[in-house]
Amino acid sequence: MIGLLGTAVTASFFDSLNPSAIAQQMLIQAMLKKKRHVWFFILGIGLANIVLGIGIYYGVVAWISELLSNLASNYPLYTYGAETAAGILLLSLGAFLIFRTRRINASAESAENTAKAPKSLSPVSLFIMGAAFCGVELTSALPYFGFLAILASYELVFPFVLSFIILYTFIYALPLILLYFGYNKIQGTKAIKKLEFVMGKVASYIVPVVIFLVGAYMIYSGMIALI
Repeated sequence: MIGLLGTAVTASFFDSLNPSAIAQQMLIQAMLKKKRHVWFFILGIGLANIVLGIGIYYGVVAWISELLSNLASNYPLYTYGAETAAGILLLSLGAFLIFRTRRINASAESAENTAKAPKSLSPVSLFIMGAAFCGVELTSALPYFGFLAILASYELVFPFVLSFIILYTFIYALPLILLYFGYNKIQGTKAIKKLEFVMGKVASYIVPVVIFLVGAYMIYSGMIALI
């Protein structure tokens, strides 16, 4: 058990040295009016990491993947047709939100030509962004997969499995937690104010653009499969 604990700490430490996660949080924290809302982003990463870890450990993710694969093989027209239709809806929604955001920003700039405070993404949006980021990064998280493989060899009961995965996740997210407090220390400096001003203009476009791109990808994926 001591060896497993050492493996969890070592693997999670190397996994936590993730420059893309740190860079993304810095950008998000710069654009938020309420800095404490960045906790929802960190929480999204943490919970997604725990849920996906448990899913991988018990084979749930593999089962869902096999189920989707069977549906696509047996009912390709309905499966990929539904994917394409969902993609069209998301693409349309993203385009509408982008257009509306541009119009709102243009009206605000014409009304006042002064520097505005950073925008505020909603806690739900931040949580979803964190969970989605974790899901994407998990495909290249070799230390995590290695740790889960070693954990499986011990054949522990669920409470111990959950405890080790939570420990791993805490260490994995620790640099992001420290970044939050470190950023608050330097908040108000000239460089940070400039960064927040720029990111404040970009912030309102993030969610609409992500929805638009996801819709475009789903349309492309569905159409390619149907052809």
